[in-house]
Amino acid sequence: MDAFPFPGLLVDKPVIDEVLDLDTGEILPAWKAVGDDYEKGVQLRMNLKQGNRSGRPVYACPLCVVPVHLVSMMKERRFYFRHETEDGRCPKKTKDKLSGERILAMKYDGARESAAHIRMKEIIASSLRLDPNFSDVEIEPIWKGMEANSRRRPDVRAVWCGSLPVAFEVQLSTTFLRVIAERRAFYLKEGGLLLWVFKSFDMGNARLTQDDIFYNNNRNAFVVSEETLEASLRENRLILDCVWSEPCIDQGQLTWSQHRRPVPFSELKVEQETQRVYFFDADGAKAACIADAGDGAMRADFCRYWLREPQTYEEQAWQSLWERFTERGIDFPRYPGEQDGFRAFMDTLFTAREGRPVGWGHANLVKVAHHVFDKYKGQLWAFKLMLVAHKRGDQIRAEDTSRNWRDKKVKAYLASWAANDETFAPDRRFDGLISFLFPEIAGDLVKTPR
Repeated sequence: MDAFPFPGLLVDKPVIDEVLDLDTGEILPAWKAVGDDYEKGVQLRMNLKQGNRSGRPVYACPLCVVPVHLVSMMKERRFYFRHETEDGRCPKKTKDKLSGERILAMKYDGARESAAHIRMKEIIASSLRLDPNFSDVEIEPIWKGMEANSRRRPDVRAVWCGSLPVAFEVQLSTTFLRVIAERRAFYLKEGGLLLWVFKSFDMGNARLTQDDIFYNNNRNAFVVSEETLEASLRENRLILDCVWSEPCIDQGQLTWSQHRRPVPFSELKVEQETQRVYFFDADGAKAACIADAGDGAMRADFCRYWLREPQTYEEQAWQSLWERFTERGIDFPRYPGEQDGFRAFMDTLFTAREGRPVGWGHANLVKVAHHVFDKYKGQLWAFKLMLVAHKRGDQIRAEDTSRNWRDKKVKAYLASWAANDETFAPDRRFDGLISFLFPEIAGDLVKTPR
């Protein structure tokens, strides 16, 4: 699980305690600009650095109007703003003589020649050469840009499917954000794709630099090793070890769990325009979780209303439900008795779900089944699906002591469905609401009865 050990993302006493929003002209408290969502804080770091580099800065110091970027403390994942350039005119001093970025740059350049880095490049290149979809594999080639004096030297370069140049960059040391941002921008402009790879990756012990890549790549990271090289040899294609996070709602809170498995490059989703490569769509899953959590609350409120005792009409509660569902695009009668058969339909389906008569004056489930067959034949398809979904077979057989349900009525409606008898055609007026309230039958509800 992702854990965050402190309540705020900003350091306690930042030098730059306010920032100027260059789009709106609003001056924001630094803590508000950073927010309290760590993933968004990491993404903001990238956005600020890329904006400054491209000449479209997002935030500036309100005193000197010099663009700012977001820096993290070395030992804690807490942030503060720093001037992009500092020439002495601003009373807020944020840089030492030798900047932290310059120190990190020196570390990065030294790490490029380490034995581990060299071996990583060899593993990537060897794996790529096994994959027939990759061609023109080179280690540390010169990649010339369209602009004069614009060039990069990626760790490994190859061409995917004859058309997409891919740069593989090894992340071993504390590669700093400026390197990441500048390389992403370069390869995007040149029509290429940048893929960062790690020697190891553990979200429980990730450095900020790894976070900069992970959270800006849809919560996916890729590892290469001797083991992935062996897998590539076995399968004759590039195999990467993918680490990703999956969301879920636990007691009303969004939580994340880490997952890992080897994946072939051919199974990855490539977004060249955003410079993202991923196996699991964490952003999509997060949106679905949040939407489903909201749907779950609405579903629970409707069920709570319908199953309340005594079952009397409560206008305020019902109208509140109607308004919420209508805003969600789910239509049903504004008043329970407004449309013929609506109340009976809901009682029928809740009876099947609960295994007891709901809203009916009948003694048991099979007697409700007989009543639905006799009076509401259009509800039989949804009713049957609910009986199957909630495993009511044994119960209804035990209650069907005369076998009249099994031997006569079940055979009758099955034969009628087979003959496309319109008398037994499903009532489709409330399919949208039924699919929402009872997702366990939503997939089959729209099908033709059989």
